[in-house]
Amino acid sequence: MTAGFAGGFILLIISFVADFATQFVTPYSIFEVPGMRSISDPVMMLYFVYPFIFAFIAAIIWQIIRGSLPENQKSAAWQFAGILFILVIVPNIWVMYTSMLYPTGFYISNILTGVIGYPAIGYLNARFNRGK
Repeated sequence: MTAGFAGGFILLIISFVADFATQFVTPYSIFEVPGMRSISDPVMMLYFVYPFIFAFIAAIIWQIIRGSLPENQKSAAWQFAGILFILVIVPNIWVMYTSMLYPTGFYISNILTGVIGYPAIGYLNARFNRGK
């Protein structure tokens, strides 16, 4: 539970940082992406809950597969991050790129969030869930 909650905060912060960094290379506004709700729409608040939902699900998956991960915390964290990246980022980017006309920065920001955020989630799970 702790890893999921902490992971949600970390992932939320990393997604903001990745988006901010991407703005220097390929500027865009997330709220002008086709299909996004207006920031004033109350339902839009749920958009910012996604990192917490993802982190809690990742913590549950960690519990299920932790016996298959290496004993070393660092190795386990990186391996778990790789699994998440392959299962989440690769298909998401593929579907978005092949079917939607989003700005390049949107794709880069999503990839950066996975590259930076998923190892952080892996490390948190390895740190808070020692032992097998």
